[in-house]
Amino acid sequence: MKNLLSLLALTVSLAAANPASNMKLAFSDEFDGAALDAAKWTYEGNAQAASLKGGKLLLTLIDRPDGWQGTAISTRGKFTQTFGYFEASIRFNAQRGHHGAFLVRNKLTTEPPVASLLFECFGEDRLVPWARIADNKGLRELKPVKTDLVLRPNQTSKGFNTYGFAWTEKAYGWYFNGKLIHKLDKPEVQEPMHVYLGNWVGDSERKNLVPGKLPDDVEVDWVKVWK
Repeated sequence: MKNLLSLLALTVSLAAANPASNMKLAFSDEFDGAALDAAKWTYEGNAQAASLKGGKLLLTLIDRPDGWQGTAISTRGKFTQTFGYFEASIRFNAQRGHHGAFLVRNKLTTEPPVASLLFECFGEDRLVPWARIADNKGLRELKPVKTDLVLRPNQTSKGFNTYGFAWTEKAYGWYFNGKLIHKLDKPEVQEPMHVYLGNWVGDSERKNLVPGKLPDDVEVDWVKVWK
């Protein structure tokens, strides 16, 4: 009986640690259709670089006359939410020279008050959880000096991991495979946010891109948002 009670207590404890445990599902996409659901998503780049295959969203790079170009999709204009838990299952890029991104944001930074909560992967397991805030204090890029993030070699690129943002009136929280790894207290921006998924070639990254190592897609298995 004692062991059973201990097991039940552990189960309750783990459930309580899940940000979505007491919430209801407000948005989801399993990417199992023939094409991207236009009722849920807006293209934020080249539509030809975003496709569905085998129940996954693929965000790839395309060789253009002006260089390699990525793409993104978002729920801008289709779905926004204030507070809750935003989560996605993602296999990020393995190589340097471009970066995959999962974020929630409300508006462009030229229209404060603005908040963007980001997971960005710059290849070679360089995963950065951070925030960009623009409010009456100006524009701030809040990149953590240290997080509780621990990665195995190739973890971000060889398989899928879950990435989540918990947003409450008291804090922003970044979750990796269900574990809180970073937190910012007292969020001042409370504008509704939308989901954004991308795979981009930044100007400073372009010199490190090796075309012979492509494709190096960002794959998304699912996206879910709870309220």
